[in-house]
Amino acid sequence: MPDPMKPQLVAPGGSWESLKKIIRAYYAVADDETPTVEQVAQIAGLQRPVVSGSNNFLRSAGILQEGANKLTPVATRFATGLGINNQALVTSALQEIVKSQEGLSYLANMLKARSSMSLEAFRGEIVLITGLDENSRNLQFLKAIVDLLQESGLAKVEGDEVSFRGNHVANANRAEAPARQPQQAREPQLVQGMLQPTGTTVPISLGVGRLVHVELPNDWSSRDLPKLLKMLELSLSDAEVLPGEPK
Repeated sequence: MPDPMKPQLVAPGGSWESLKKIIRAYYAVADDETPTVEQVAQIAGLQRPVVSGSNNFLRSAGILQEGANKLTPVATRFATGLGINNQALVTSALQEIVKSQEGLSYLANMLKARSSMSLEAFRGEIVLITGLDENSRNLQFLKAIVDLLQESGLAKVEGDEVSFRGNHVANANRAEAPARQPQQAREPQLVQGMLQPTGTTVPISLGVGRLVHVELPNDWSSRDLPKLLKMLELSLSDAEVLPGEPK
């Protein structure tokens, strides 16, 4: 039984890598009105029980919508980051997920207060908030929660110790900023009125001196364009207006 004095969290039903495959599969069927668990399992390349056994955790964590096989907006941003290999987007979405779920937030705040603790002790805290016992099948998947916190940039595991890392979103964004280049090298070439991509990074002009760089996966095709436009709208719709810019 879960400790009634602690926040609650449903235990995951698979590894963190399996959970990410499931999330990406839900993202792939986002345009379907009523996607099924069978569809998601087939796309993810996993057995149906693994997907169905993970759905409760995904809903508990605010990744899947209640009563529907659909990703929440923040989970859609996370899946987008995974799809375009944008670690800053992945990190910021995961941190929002952690901060919005009482069990995950409790674990992160506990690490922040203690700075570090043994993995065994941290695992014990996860057992308490998930309510598992020694006979629970999901006991083997508790590492998925540790891995989630690591990928969020809030936790770091070294040997048998887990420690608090803090908020690394700003650092991740700065790390992705391109190095200053000569003016000639930075100017995109126009081909029939369109900006010509350089490698997998596409510069898009918003006006004189205003460029946006979109990084595309190696298997990009024009069929992905409608989804990219939709996800850009979702990802940027809540962006704060900078001082001096029109609202």
